[in-house]
Amino acid sequence: MRTGTPGFVAGRLTEAREARGLTQTSLSEATGIKSQSISHYEQGRQSPSPEALALLCGALSLPERFFLRNPPRFSSKGAFFRHPLAAARVPARQARLRAERRLGWLKEIALYVGKLVALPEVALPAFPLAPDAALDDVEQLAVEFRRLLGLGTGPLANVIQFLEARGCIVSRCPMEPDLEGSCSLFEAGIPYVLLGSDEPRLSWLRYHAARELGHLVMHRHLDDFTIEDSDAHRHLETQADRFARALLLPAAVFPQEVWAPTIDALLTLKKHWRCPVSVMVSRCGELGLFDPDQVRRATVNLVRRGWKTSEPREEDAELENPRLLARSIRLLVDGGPRDRYAIVTELGLNAGDIEELAGLPRGFMSTAPEGEMAELHLRA
Repeated sequence: MRTGTPGFVAGRLTEAREARGLTQTSLSEATGIKSQSISHYEQGRQSPSPEALALLCGALSLPERFFLRNPPRFSSKGAFFRHPLAAARVPARQARLRAERRLGWLKEIALYVGKLVALPEVALPAFPLAPDAALDDVEQLAVEFRRLLGLGTGPLANVIQFLEARGCIVSRCPMEPDLEGSCSLFEAGIPYVLLGSDEPRLSWLRYHAARELGHLVMHRHLDDFTIEDSDAHRHLETQADRFARALLLPAAVFPQEVWAPTIDALLTLKKHWRCPVSVMVSRCGELGLFDPDQVRRATVNLVRRGWKTSEPREEDAELENPRLLARSIRLLVDGGPRDRYAIVTELGLNAGDIEELAGLPRGFMSTAPEGEMAELHLRA
């Protein structure tokens, strides 16, 4: 009689498979384990043998200990994505599942670090807004947000660092195009933001971060049913986009700097405001700086020049990256409370996943100094 693995947590297998973007069939093909057996493992009806677990660990790039401990409670309900789940195509649904699982792992890392290092308290005001609220209300809300937090009327220095200083857990990791660059979630009182690591443009990275900030500020009170309703979702995304534009390009100052209704004129402002030209075109339209025909011509010109996908003035711009978790883990390692081996072991995640989600250099968690490596071998 084949013996299963004592302590195997069935839900962890589903979590790992979805985090890697695999179906039960594709995992079966990668391991040689029957799909029916994998289904039984995930349902808790059967436990994999040690040999089967080793195959699963290899295919999913996760240590055995990951499958032998219960994760902290996590719910992805209320997460904000660019497309409602009901309207999403199959690839987009799989992309969402992967992002939701990575949000869960991000929470595990943040909770672990937060027990050992004092992280900033959440200080993100809420301005509850109904899905059918007017965009003028969003505009005024952005003005009040700046006033309340003392942000002035000029360009924001660093959007990601602002989020982290206010208690947001921010991470950059690969995101499929279907997710359009970002997602966010307010879960158990903590705001989480995922930004695409494959976004090389500072201006769009700032815009994505500001858009998710809009969701966290205006929509965190809404239930999952409202967020996933197609009509309501469309309004929520429109509001978040308007908040991002109003926050990054405030009506009190930005119009004074627009000297001509052309994309070349806006390009001269890009270094100062660090916003995409296409976003500035939309902002000029809603502020009445461009009439509808000028907005149309500017948009056509953007496409003609190829600026919809790659704008000028991005080459020398230094990206804004999350720093909070990376600095905290470095503090643990350098200060002595935990070494790399202990952190990886206690978290139970793949070292590469920790590095990616925490914003650490590749190899940081798996390449230890010589003395630490000797200790690591002793423990093994």
